[in-house]
Amino acid sequence: MSTAEVIFEKAKHLPDGLQSEVLHFVEFLLTRSEPEAEDKEWASFSASQLLTAYGPEDAVYDEE
Repeated sequence: MSTAEVIFEKAKHLPDGLQSEVLHFVEFLLTRSEPEAEDKEWASFSASQLLTAYGPEDAVYDEE
C-alpha cells in the first residue's frame, strides 16, 4: 500500500473538521515546494538575460 493510500485510509476515519485540516496541510505542503522551482526558473532567466546584455568588451568593468 502506498503512502498516499495509507494517508487516505487513516484520514477517512477522522471527523469532517479534521479531514479539512489534513487537506489544508497537504495544500500547504504543495505550495511550500513551488517557490523553490519558481526561484530556480527566475535565476535561470536572469542569468540568460545577463549573458545577452553583456559582451566580452564589458569585461573591463570586472577588473579592479
